[in-house]
Amino acid sequence: MTEQTGGVSRVTNARKIDASFDALVGNDGAAAATRCRSKSGDHFGLSVQFPGVDLTDQSHRADIENFMRAYFPATLATLGCVTSAT
Repeated sequence: MTEQTGGVSRVTNARKIDASFDALVGNDGAAAATRCRSKSGDHFGLSVQFPGVDLTDQSHRADIENFMRAYFPATLATLGCVTSAT
């Protein structure tokens, strides 16, 4: 099995998912980013890692993806971001 690790997020075996924001989901975490006009800038990024997960265990990917699909847009709304992802 070839292990691919994201340079910034360090997510193992990262794959792009089809979402209204740019996102990668891996075996042990995820990363997402989008344009986000707010008081602090014009982009927002979020990286989540689960250090206790075996890097070769792919059984958590669906749960991680579902988490990001719910958590990332909710975070954007909390920050008051103006974006097409919310």
